[in-house]
Amino acid sequence: MAVTGMADLVAFGSGAPVPLSAIAERQRLSLAFLEQIFAKLRRAGLVESRRGAQGGYILTRDPSDVTLAEVVAAVEEEVRSTACQPGANAGCTGTSARCLTHKLWADLDRHIDSWLTETTLADVRAQKAEEVVSA
Repeated sequence: MAVTGMADLVAFGSGAPVPLSAIAERQRLSLAFLEQIFAKLRRAGLVESRRGAQGGYILTRDPSDVTLAEVVAAVEEEVRSTACQPGANAGCTGTSARCLTHKLWADLDRHIDSWLTETTLADVRAQKAEEVVSA
């Protein structure tokens, strides 16, 4: 939801503050949950809030400088495909053993992490623009 909220901010903000109620309505998300997410994004320095009638949230940096990995990390989300806990003694099977496909899923996790690190909010905006043009 954090990435969706930030993508909406980029798509509809144009440098002006965007109220969370507008994001919640457009993206069909819970306003209360968005408030929690954006509080974390603000603490991470990715957005700042503006008060008043024209208030809302704005990005603190250019969308091309904000990676999806930063957004995910700011809200303490984890993208993992294995059941293993990092640093834990137990493997995917609940014992010290690892499942047969553990390496496969660990490799996928590395690819996902790499993609999140390489992909910016500007990339998300560009992909949406391409969808609109090709529709």
